[in-house]
Amino acid sequence: MEQVDFSPAGILLKQHELYGLADNLLMEQAMFLRGNIVAWARQNFFINDAQLNWLNSQDSSFTVDFAKTISDGFIGRFDFNIFFNGPADVWKSKRVSAKQQPKGVKAIDIFVEYIK
Repeated sequence: MEQVDFSPAGILLKQHELYGLADNLLMEQAMFLRGNIVAWARQNFFINDAQLNWLNSQDSSFTVDFAKTISDGFIGRFDFNIFFNGPADVWKSKRVSAKQQPKGVKAIDIFVEYIK
């Protein structure tokens, strides 16, 4: 697995890479992410010190709930739509959320809200 930038384009590249894997290998990635989202992010994305500090400061709503939603999306091979609200040069947020779209739509929307 290659590291990519943490950006909408990088996330799309990562999704294509993951969904090119056989089901058993994709399941391994999903379970790795679910078990340690910070380690998974560091392995799959170029993460700078500020981003790493942010990841390490998150509570269980991110490290457990968000990780489960994302790993379930991997297993179902859902599309991920990421929305950044705020200036693109700042990657810090107290609010990151992911939710599955209504039944029948295989997509998960991820909202990153920037704070200064």
